[in-house]
Amino acid sequence: MGIPSSPLARWGGVAACLGGISYGAYGYFSDNPDVPRLVITAVVPLLKLATPALFLGGLVGLHSWVGSRFGEGGHLERAGVVLGLLGSVAGLLGGMMDEEHGMGLWAMLPHLGGGRTLLYTGLTVVGVATLSKDAPRLLGALVLGSGALGWVSLLTDPGYSGILVSMKSLHVAFAALFCLSCVVWGGVLFSEAS
Repeated sequence: MGIPSSPLARWGGVAACLGGISYGAYGYFSDNPDVPRLVITAVVPLLKLATPALFLGGLVGLHSWVGSRFGEGGHLERAGVVLGLLGSVAGLLGGMMDEEHGMGLWAMLPHLGGGRTLLYTGLTVVGVATLSKDAPRLLGALVLGSGALGWVSLLTDPGYSGILVSMKSLHVAFAALFCLSCVVWGGVLFSEAS
């Protein structure tokens, strides 16, 4: 008897795919000086909110699928999901409030990579946890790869205060690979949950 389909996991797969696309569009539009003013004022703020919300949905769907299919999930998987969810919420809050008017820890988040540090850490931890289960290794490897690509992108981002190497072209390449990897693991999640 096969594993029943999971609507929450399928929607999470769709959200991860759209999150990857939204992240790429946000990066392209916000870094391109030739983008029309209307796009900057109308589309970029929408993408700034939609991207973390979509990653939030992707993580919820991933947790739903991994937890329902392979037991309730271990402590490592849950910790990774919590970190990713915190990163998504931090991204949402950063998109809703002016960074100068943030308070406490939230005011420090832009200097720490925003919610991206938590999101990439969460993806990496969930990937490792999923690989260590009695599960098809593809989804875990893709999620782990996505987290790793995100970290390389962040650590080469000229706007990140913890920068290791300021190489805009390397940052853009790894950010694009991160976006693509989110679309791929979201598609695999959707496929496995269908």
